[in-house]
Amino acid sequence: MAFEQTSSEIAENRVLSDEERSLVHWMLEHGESHAPAFLAQLEQALVVSRCPCCCASVDFSVAGKQSSVTAMDILSDSLWEDAERHKFGAFVFARGGLLAGLEVYSLDGAVTPTWLPKPEQLIEFGEAKI
Repeated sequence: MAFEQTSSEIAENRVLSDEERSLVHWMLEHGESHAPAFLAQLEQALVVSRCPCCCASVDFSVAGKQSSVTAMDILSDSLWEDAERHKFGAFVFARGGLLAGLEVYSLDGAVTPTWLPKPEQLIEFGEAKI
């Protein structure tokens, strides 16, 4: 599945946090059939930008490379709820064969997800009943 994204990211240059790495790892293991092939790239990934809306979305480079392709290959797509029953989504994506980022978003528009879910909170998009 491919999507186009345009935005003005905030530049960063850092290693993934333990929380980011753990979440992306879990999502790649539980995503589309081709998603586990990207686990090796996760070991070489750095955060190169974050979303300007203050959500917890980040973009990656892998071994210093970023794809110039704008179409996204969604590798894993999940939903979750917080304690107040606000609904959120998260997906991991690639561009041009490179692991490219983690996107989190609000489904109901009530709260911007400035934090990441724990893997045990995630429900695969196709199985969601939230």
